[in-house]
Amino acid sequence: MTQKIRNGALLLALLLLGFACKTKNDIDAFKEAEYSLESIDEVRVNGINMLDKKGAQDFSMADATALFMAFSDNSLQAKSTLGLNVNLGEGNEDRTMTVTQLKWQLLVDEQEAVSGIVQEPVELKNGLNTITVNTPLKFAEVNGGADLNNLLRLTTLLNSEKEKRPDVILQIKPTIQTSVGPVELPSFINIKK
Repeated sequence: MTQKIRNGALLLALLLLGFACKTKNDIDAFKEAEYSLESIDEVRVNGINMLDKKGAQDFSMADATALFMAFSDNSLQAKSTLGLNVNLGEGNEDRTMTVTQLKWQLLVDEQEAVSGIVQEPVELKNGLNTITVNTPLKFAEVNGGADLNNLLRLTTLLNSEKEKRPDVILQIKPTIQTSVGPVELPSFINIKK
């Protein structure tokens, strides 16, 4: 009887160790992966398509008013469809990862312009991933309110030529589902342009 309990405990310990090693390997693979943003196929802010806007003249009075009101309260909502390429490196091509939560921030000229959090699960794999995300847009605040300069820079940035764009970095900080539960990566990962 004692031998059976000891064998059962040893088997349980080996199973836990196996899960822990797999979890660590999964986390390491996605933490060390190369990420690049291949395409931005849709950007809607409070339901308004931002990709067809080149300047202020492209907004109707109703759209401009609705966006300004939501911006004033720092309560803009975005829906985007992105092409995110994930290169896991040799030997990790078959891995997948479920991101249960994704914190993100956009830096313009090394300063945070806007940030948000995606709450819907997203499945990532090696290669091109087309993902649709819904997220609040939280603009960096100045003197207790959203900074209008960040909104203007971001709007013109979406439609400007690559050569004329300021230095832009998208950073993500995923929480991934593992065999032992959700684990948030300790730091932000830069996404290549």
